[in-house]
Amino acid sequence: MKSTAGILLCLLAAACSKPADVGCREDDRYIVPFGNEDLTFYVGPYQEHTTTTTAAIGWETVAPGDTRLEYGPDDSYGQEVQSDSGTMHQVQIAGLQPATLYHYRACTGEQCTGDLVFSTAPEEDRPIRIAIYGDCQDNPPAHRKVIGQVMGDQANMALVVGDTVSDGRNREEFKERYYDPARALAHSIPRWAAIGNHDRKDVEAVHYIDYHIFPEDPDVPQAETSFSFTYGDAFFLVFDNTMDHFDLFFPPVEGNNPPLWLWLQEQAASEAAQSARWRFAFAHYPAISSCYNGDDNETLPEAAMRTHVLPMLWDNNFQAYFSGHVHCYERLDIDGHLVIITGGGGGGLEDPCIGDVPESQFSNCVHHHTLVELGCAQARVWARDFDGNILDQVVLHEDGSYQVAP
Repeated sequence: MKSTAGILLCLLAAACSKPADVGCREDDRYIVPFGNEDLTFYVGPYQEHTTTTTAAIGWETVAPGDTRLEYGPDDSYGQEVQSDSGTMHQVQIAGLQPATLYHYRACTGEQCTGDLVFSTAPEEDRPIRIAIYGDCQDNPPAHRKVIGQVMGDQANMALVVGDTVSDGRNREEFKERYYDPARALAHSIPRWAAIGNHDRKDVEAVHYIDYHIFPEDPDVPQAETSFSFTYGDAFFLVFDNTMDHFDLFFPPVEGNNPPLWLWLQEQAASEAAQSARWRFAFAHYPAISSCYNGDDNETLPEAAMRTHVLPMLWDNNFQAYFSGHVHCYERLDIDGHLVIITGGGGGGLEDPCIGDVPESQFSNCVHHHTLVELGCAQARVWARDFDGNILDQVVLHEDGSYQVAP
């Protein structure tokens, strides 16, 4: 498996430790091994919401049957968890150790996968890599190439910024366009996703919700489309800013705030967010883009992101916002903060972005993924196309400032 060249984030060893901590070492980056894809089942197994002590794994079979997952420190397993019978099989494993590699195999009836591995999330002060991409849509071969680069870059987790499929009403698309191209990756590392407008072609998002195993917050109007979690030193805020269905989010009105807007503010100011070293937000629609014409930048989601959401995030010390929808890579500076559009996961590409948007600093409309390496004192963010070329690099600091890297 190809690996990207290591990038040192700390120039001085003294810069690599948090005050009063045991310390952080750049050469202690958390790495999860990838294996070959297992084709036993119709879909999966795929890993989704994972913490330091829990893991969620799902798979789908053509015929209904029981749900069993064996796991342990080696391929003799030794522990088993069971769940409901059916064609959709989802298990939650608890009582695990942080940053620990586990072997597992999934079974339904007489069929079992080969030996696979997953790893729990690391605790604080462990450098990690996060892959971000979106808009897989209608090109599984391109999505598969992007996944190959994500695996080559040894990402620990992935986050998809929406439009996992072209039409969320068609269940088969989730297998063919989202899960199959990433089968080998999803066996071993978790993928989270922000819901996109194409995922919402079925306004109730039935298939999207049926497949995914994301945190379900009773304060969120629709389960598994807005949630938060921590992974390593980072807090992730993932929310639904699409407009195809309920007025879940926009517009905030004084004295009559939509529930999701209230939830978003609470999450951004929460202890979990504020105690993390890194705070990132993810949704599908961007705040602005040079790929849009002027009218597109003034539609309700985009305008509300600039007017309400981003200022609130910056006030709560979030360092960056990531989105998709525009099938391009674009780096923007909004109020001195890093904003990235990374919609190059497979959908048809935009023409070169030439709109007059002062916030836009760089764009390149190719299939790609964005990688965020969280180091000891700073983070490095870079975009890579599926031919392996680095498109753009910035160094991001805890205070939200950043510099373009040479």
